[in-house]
Amino acid sequence: MISMVITVKLRMDTPGGVTAPEALPDVDNVLPLRRDTTGRPHLPGTTVAGSLRAHCATYDELLPEKTLFGIANDVERIPSSIQVLGTRYLGDTNGTVRHRTAIDRERGAPANTMLHGVTVLPAGTEFDIVLSWDNPDQREEPFLRALQEWRPRLGRGASHDAGRCSVVGLGHRKYDLTTVHGLHTWLHLRFPDDYPAPEPLAEPQRPLEPDYDVTFEIIDGLHISAGKPTADSTSDRPIINEVLRSDGRLVVPGSTLKGNLRSRAEYVCRVVGAGACADRRCGECHPCRLFGFSGESRNARRAKIAVSDSVIDNATTDLRTHVAIDRFTGGAREQLLFTDEVVTAGRFRLRVYALEPLDDVDRLLIDTVLTDLHDGLVGIGGRTTAGLGTVRITSEWTRPDLTTLADRLTGEIAA
Repeated sequence: MISMVITVKLRMDTPGGVTAPEALPDVDNVLPLRRDTTGRPHLPGTTVAGSLRAHCATYDELLPEKTLFGIANDVERIPSSIQVLGTRYLGDTNGTVRHRTAIDRERGAPANTMLHGVTVLPAGTEFDIVLSWDNPDQREEPFLRALQEWRPRLGRGASHDAGRCSVVGLGHRKYDLTTVHGLHTWLHLRFPDDYPAPEPLAEPQRPLEPDYDVTFEIIDGLHISAGKPTADSTSDRPIINEVLRSDGRLVVPGSTLKGNLRSRAEYVCRVVGAGACADRRCGECHPCRLFGFSGESRNARRAKIAVSDSVIDNATTDLRTHVAIDRFTGGAREQLLFTDEVVTAGRFRLRVYALEPLDDVDRLLIDTVLTDLHDGLVGIGGRTTAGLGTVRITSEWTRPDLTTLADRLTGEIAA
């Protein structure tokens, strides 16, 4: 028998990681990363196998993929030929916490008691993945080629462009277990010293190109809260509600941008009579099919698109104060002076990646929301009802023809 050992070096292009949903959130409502017995971040073999199976299913040369990754149903049971022996975390950090909140669809503002955090690993984090294949056949070459082209999205938050990875190294070695030397070598393999080292790819993977790449300019200020107010080191200074930062840089998170796209798309569909569910669970309306849905009576489905985080370039910030009003006296309420940090100028990019093929209606909805953002009909971030959040497209962009919007969304004319 011939046994082939394959090592793959995987690098995370965007922050992410596999969380531990079975672990109870801590007192700060933060979901932790999955960890191994030593407490280091862990990439489960099941996650790797599932992603590889889906990827290989797109290669005609590897079909039927069931003989590579197994199958179990009422008709037949075939074990997987490809085995995930394990993964090794190559980083030195325990991850950072990123906060986000759900939006109340009635108020159009952050929902109460919905602030939560997710622990993520930074971009650039690397894992070594070790695979084995007993008695590799004529599909060896196409499988190795498929590994070089593998671009998984691992862990939660795929629609926020979290956990997007690239293969940066590949190594493989065969052991003939019918010979004394081959069997002795295979039995005495020590990880990682004796395993085939993943060599850099001869043709490195090209950067993934987004389906939409639009640059916005901040017009009147942008405030996306970091989640927790920060007090100044001196006691006589007010508590400041700071804007979100990642690695010291001001960012517009992908979750915020995706939320803007979805909420406005839902509004557009309701206005033109196409319909949009209120709880994001129906799975039938246009927004559910484009942005994903969850439900009890049907299988949940992820979004067709991923919206990445965006760094704000040439950003300037300012502090702005406001006070709550006493509804009885009509004057300012005592001890309710608020100070917000606001990004008053800068540019950021909205990048949308297709996780599945987009049809004409999908693109029409995205183009419609981009138009409304450009025209100032909808804002981004917090305090949009108080003069913040207006942006304008400054990159090359063609305004779509929306004269047939209602008919196309309601299906009265073909898309």
